[in-house]
Amino acid sequence: MMKFSLDQLTAFVTTVEQGSFKQAALLLGKHATTISQQVATLEVDIDIQLFERHVRKLAPTQAGLEFYQFARPVLIEAGVLESKIDTMHAKLPSELRIALDSTIHDRQLLRCIKQVTQQYPHLAIELHSGEPEQIIELVTSNQVDLGVITTLFKPFEGIISQPLFNFELIFIGSPSWVGSDEVKVQEQLKSCPQLVYRYVAQNSNLHGHILSYHYHSVANLADLIEMVSLGMGWAIVPRFQVETYLEQGDVTEFVVSGGKSVSWYSELIYASDKQLNPAMQRFIELALTLSDR
Repeated sequence: MMKFSLDQLTAFVTTVEQGSFKQAALLLGKHATTISQQVATLEVDIDIQLFERHVRKLAPTQAGLEFYQFARPVLIEAGVLESKIDTMHAKLPSELRIALDSTIHDRQLLRCIKQVTQQYPHLAIELHSGEPEQIIELVTSNQVDLGVITTLFKPFEGIISQPLFNFELIFIGSPSWVGSDEVKVQEQLKSCPQLVYRYVAQNSNLHGHILSYHYHSVANLADLIEMVSLGMGWAIVPRFQVETYLEQGDVTEFVVSGGKSVSWYSELIYASDKQLNPAMQRFIELALTLSDR
């Protein structure tokens, strides 16, 4: 059983940090005699002398300094608990589970999450990453609250989707393969291996983006870029995800003779039976403001 109260600990910790009962009292909005009495009763209750008292000087004892090192974290945790209780009374959300498609995962989406946590500081974030169909499964099985995916151009049962930002797709290859000829013809693409995201290879309605006779499938952008830079094939990727690699010369952009620029778009998804809480609604509002890439 505790032999002290949080008020006693507050009086003690504040006195150590302020250097006197008077300054501690001013900070806490109490009388100096009240603070002095709370510290004195704390010393009696725990049977430890915490301060050396002199006429014009108050200094913590060695035992007092040791006690302070443990007392201060207790007050911090008590403050967190108090805030949590307030959150529970206000019926505010306690967690937000989001899954982001690794194809389009970027800082703009993470900034949306950050803004939500600033509005709900005690919110626990659970962040997942994966391919579109993996995220759809997480949403439908209620393992996450919200998902952001590259569109698969088809509806899914039990899923509500909202279009988000559009993004431009470009062709990239290794600098050695592209060379000085930055315009390729269809036959050149067909005869060279293509690197595609696994979800593209697995969805027949996306096979229009597979132009080569031979392709390799990958699960994430990092592997795709590495394989392209090593000359293992060419790829179609979101421009905004590879700008740094283009600037560094790891990969080179090229165009297809007679081809047109292509854009895809992202979608925000959640289960149709999901009750949206304020944190979820706030993330959706922020995500909907994101500009096209």
